[in-house]
Amino acid sequence: MRKKVWYMLLLLSFVSLQLAAQSVRVTGTVRDAENNSTLPGVSVMVKGSSQGVPTDLNGRFEISVPKGSMLQFSYIGYVRQEHIVNAGETLNINLQPETTKMNEVVVIGYGTSKAKDLTAPIAVVKPETLLQRTTASPMDALQGSVAGVQVTTNGAPGSSPSVRIRGVGSLNNEGPLYVVDGMFFNNIDFLNSSDIQSMSILKDASAAAIYGVRAANGVVIITTKSGVPDMPTKITYSGYAGFQTPSNMLKMANGAEYATMELAKGFTSDAAHVTLSSQKFGGSGNNPTTSTDWYGQLLRTSAFTQNHAINISGGGEKTTYSAGINYLYQDGIMNTKNYYDRLNINAQTDYQAFPWLKIGYNVVVSNATLFSPNQAAFAYAYAASPLYPVYDPNNTLATPIDYASSTSIGYGNGEYSNPVAAAHYYYNKTNLLQVLPTVFAQFNLWGDKLVFKTQYSQSLALNRNVTEIPQYYVDAYQLNPTVAQLTKEQDFYSNYILDNTLTYKDQYGKNHLSVLLGNSVRSESWQKLQGSGTLMGIPNMPEYFYLSSAGGLSTTDDGTQYNGLSFFTRAAYDYASRYLLTVTMRADGSSKYQQKWGYFPSIGAGWIMSDENFMKHQHLFDYLKARVSWGQLGNDAVPASNGFATIQSGNSYSGIFGSSASTNGSYVPGYVNTNFFSWLKWEVVNEWDGGLDFSMLKQRLNGTVDYYNRVTNNAVIYAPQPMGAPTLLGNFGEISNSGFEFSLNWKDKIGDFGYSIGANLSTLKNNVKNLHGLAYMMGGKAEFPTISEPGAPLNSFYGYKVVGVYQNAAQVAADPIAVANGLQPGDFKYADVNKDGILDSKDRVLLGSYLPTVTYGMNVGVSYKHLELNVMLQGQAGNKILNMNRANRLWYSDMNGDAKFVTHLWTGEGSTNSYPSALGTTKGWNNMASSFFVESGAYLRVQTIQLAYSFKLGNSMKAPSMRVSFTADRPIIFTKYSGFTPEIGYSQAYNWGSGYDTQTYPTASTYTIGWTITY
Repeated sequence: MRKKVWYMLLLLSFVSLQLAAQSVRVTGTVRDAENNSTLPGVSVMVKGSSQGVPTDLNGRFEISVPKGSMLQFSYIGYVRQEHIVNAGETLNINLQPETTKMNEVVVIGYGTSKAKDLTAPIAVVKPETLLQRTTASPMDALQGSVAGVQVTTNGAPGSSPSVRIRGVGSLNNEGPLYVVDGMFFNNIDFLNSSDIQSMSILKDASAAAIYGVRAANGVVIITTKSGVPDMPTKITYSGYAGFQTPSNMLKMANGAEYATMELAKGFTSDAAHVTLSSQKFGGSGNNPTTSTDWYGQLLRTSAFTQNHAINISGGGEKTTYSAGINYLYQDGIMNTKNYYDRLNINAQTDYQAFPWLKIGYNVVVSNATLFSPNQAAFAYAYAASPLYPVYDPNNTLATPIDYASSTSIGYGNGEYSNPVAAAHYYYNKTNLLQVLPTVFAQFNLWGDKLVFKTQYSQSLALNRNVTEIPQYYVDAYQLNPTVAQLTKEQDFYSNYILDNTLTYKDQYGKNHLSVLLGNSVRSESWQKLQGSGTLMGIPNMPEYFYLSSAGGLSTTDDGTQYNGLSFFTRAAYDYASRYLLTVTMRADGSSKYQQKWGYFPSIGAGWIMSDENFMKHQHLFDYLKARVSWGQLGNDAVPASNGFATIQSGNSYSGIFGSSASTNGSYVPGYVNTNFFSWLKWEVVNEWDGGLDFSMLKQRLNGTVDYYNRVTNNAVIYAPQPMGAPTLLGNFGEISNSGFEFSLNWKDKIGDFGYSIGANLSTLKNNVKNLHGLAYMMGGKAEFPTISEPGAPLNSFYGYKVVGVYQNAAQVAADPIAVANGLQPGDFKYADVNKDGILDSKDRVLLGSYLPTVTYGMNVGVSYKHLELNVMLQGQAGNKILNMNRANRLWYSDMNGDAKFVTHLWTGEGSTNSYPSALGTTKGWNNMASSFFVESGAYLRVQTIQLAYSFKLGNSMKAPSMRVSFTADRPIIFTKYSGFTPEIGYSQAYNWGSGYDTQTYPTASTYTIGWTITY
């Protein structure tokens, strides 16, 4: 037995020696053939196997392979190269860059295309662009990076940014459609930037028409991480940790400045607030010592944030795979329990089962927890008097915490409530679970010429919210004294899409043709169950928040179900890869509307001028393409119908003329049935686009220029009805958006030194073209309204124009408007637009739009060997903000104000021509909707500064590589706006619309250290 073992060992040793003799060791370096720079991360694979290695930071590699093997060298943006290994050797591989970046593959609707073959403006965002930012949402990371895409950030943790592509054409929905691995979404907050492999933005109608009725506001197509064929296994860990701090901190009037304003009003009641503060909280007479910085009390100086992601990916000849897990935590800068954390898991596998069959799956699981703050506390912080403190031990009625009360110094309105107490006595927790499974099978029916693909995509989401207002008491205006209030809500969303496509591709001489036929079946359902009640006698802790312990129970049950069926086709033709034509058609059927079907065609044409003979001898353009396109899109994010029916009775509705008590001794009443009802249909966008794509100076300068014009027809708006009936929704509007888009990028490398400069700029002209008989349409807040009228931007702010301040009695006496309204020096002077000597509604004018007319971004990058520095700028101009923080003085004349306002009040002739007097701040005349409250929202922000260094963790070529970075995100902003931030989105608190600054969560600057390890 022992001899047999020895014989076996000798045999194995002999075989091993033979195999070792047949293997050879190969080393080498991979470089860029044009500039001779080394290329890290190049895939070096043995063809036909899963064996391979990546090049290190210096472009070097080392691998042992069987003699006679074929080595493949592949790298994104470069032509693949192969080399046969005959003996151990040292290779110097020079990879040729693709002839132009226009050969890059772009993800489009239901397929892919080379960039040079596109006839529509499609922006491609690289994953590294998203990963440079330290944001919770991938769309926040996109801000300032793409021309024509406006991203407005909300500072609250876990909040959704507002995204607009080429303006606003609807009153019902501004955001684009997000398509994630074939599934439709309204936002992608559940994704981590590290989940994303590619992002394409379909900006015009011809590109987005393939998505029909869902694509009116543009489409963002996202493909999550997947493996790469013939790629060795790669493990990547990336993460960052750091802190956030309030940006552009708003300076409020301090105690002394506020007291000066109150005393200057000349009212005994206002002076009493000042003296009471001195008596109760320190000071003497009219000189109180209390000076509470409510924003300082409400905000943290440092809030922790971190993000970690691990991914493993690779692929062989038949299989590709990717799996990852990432975790994000973002604390809020409000000094209370508000944070967002999210754990994502993703996995993907594609398998070439047979030459004619490929199957695969992809799944993303996202589990998040969001603690939302009481943003009303920010409005309180602006209004609250600085003359009382946060806590008051003498407020014996306060429970369970001795918060100070504004009533202690004579205030009698809840608007002056203690902001810190408002933030503390609030509990709002949401658990968000989302699962996105996708499976597909692809059949090559005729080689690569005829391919059938069927894909099933699903989204399952469960959101569970708990809101609790505890039992507490601060004063008679800020209280919940008897029982705690508990509300629980559960929302379940179940959506699926089944797509079937048949694609034919072929070439006949110089003719290239691709035809897509498709069918899509979709279902969207939502179920809601809500319960609320009161809690008494139980601890104020989440583990006791159960409705089974509550009294006064009430429940709500709701839900919707929509189904859709679509057929679509796209034909792309080119001759000699020079003359391009794309035609698309989609028919959408929906259960939502009485008009069941909508049809959305598009057409695009392109001409690659640089391939013409007359361009062959010029040396300016390496590539030049002209394109033009037209298409129609739909928007089904509007109600299915709207209406009401009422029955009114009484003598005034009698059918007997002159009905009176003398008619048979009594009135003869009548009845009137008022019935107004409208069947709504989807809004339709018509858009055309013309543009140029070019590459110049040996591909170092690349750019695009576009002009677009899109008109929304059948816009759904509220219109007044006859006989004093309420307003009714109808397809009454026509809204246009037009503008130019410019994008330029320069990139070059000189030896070990590289640099890049990029810029983009977009213009926007928004215009209401037609309201189908209506002269105008009012919106916004009643006292500070917006107006939409033909020839002007949608929802423009509307009010009086301030032309100065009355400086003396003579000016007042000389103005009949001032005399008629009993004005004094220190009051605003408004423009008498129609020159009739009366100030009335006829003198109101347009005060500007919340939509910027210009948005822009710029990035600069430099590198030397392994050291990199990247800086990004972003900004906008031409938009207006209605500062409701200041405008609230219409209702709350004793409120505080920002330091700029309080310290610049009119104090006598010549002191200012822009601000009213202290007494004037108490008058309704000076607090009407006017240009004083409508401010410029223009800003320039330093978006990102990042310094990074890459190196090897060891001397071996197989040692992991590491990249360490230091990032400052949103560190500096330049703006004249008097609020916390000029980034003002939709007014969620009051549903007034966009551009109203109230209860706005401040934006934060983020400072992090990050690291990436690749093995």
